[in-house]
Amino acid sequence: MITKSLTALALLASGLISHAQTNNPDVRSADAARPPAGAADPNAGAINAPTLFLKNCAHCHGATAHGDDGPDLHDLGLADDWIANRIRKGKAGEMTAFAGKLQPAEIAALVAYVQSLK
Repeated sequence: MITKSLTALALLASGLISHAQTNNPDVRSADAARPPAGAADPNAGAINAPTLFLKNCAHCHGATAHGDDGPDLHDLGLADDWIANRIRKGKAGEMTAFAGKLQPAEIAALVAYVQSLK
């Protein structure tokens, strides 16, 4: 009898706590700020442009971007749009097009990285 009473009391307390949490605006707002299960966290996986460069560009431009099969990318003096377009479309017979492989944010990160090379 005591065990059943304690179990019932525990269930009642659990239900009251759960009810209080779901009716507490602070708890609800914290839950609302959390991304839904399975959704990508917008702050996760920031683009690391040097790593992206090493994986996609270094085999032609060299690990330090000083050139190899492709040209040296230091001090290009070209507009961001021109560089982004070249990355996206490539150049027939000279450079692979990356539009199908890289996302626009990755291309933008590469442009910023290349522009930073002095």
